[in-house]
Amino acid sequence: MIRRLFMLLAVMLVLVPLASAAQPQFTMSEIESQLMCPTCQSRLDLSHSPAADRIRAFVEKKRLEGWTAQQVKDALVADFGPSVLAAPPAAGIGLVAWLVPIGAVLVGVGIVIALVLVWRRRRSPARVTEAPSATLGIDARIDAELQRLSDEDA
Repeated sequence: MIRRLFMLLAVMLVLVPLASAAQPQFTMSEIESQLMCPTCQSRLDLSHSPAADRIRAFVEKKRLEGWTAQQVKDALVADFGPSVLAAPPAAGIGLVAWLVPIGAVLVGVGIVIALVLVWRRRRSPARVTEAPSATLGIDARIDAELQRLSDEDA
């Protein structure tokens, strides 16, 4: 009985550290496209500068320690400032960078709709504005002229 208890305890001591070992929370390719190189101002996945290599090493170390992508970004922003992020934050002045393109697209769609409506109105067939009595008068005059011409021929 005691032997089984020691055996169970030994197995638990081996398995618990393995289960609690830090698991990577993100992939390098995910986070590299979200970060900028501070020296060449290009995305981290496109940069080959020494600074980008140091950031990649830092990110990889923290990834293996089990940090989340947001924790890594927060640490890099604390070191390099918000310019290290490829996308501006969706708050404060960074919100303008998100709203201006959306507003421009909405305005563009509105202009296209307005132009289509104007174009369709111009291409619609012209409506007859004459009164029916005016056309009846013309018909009577034509009939009278045809009668007069036929009387002259006879």
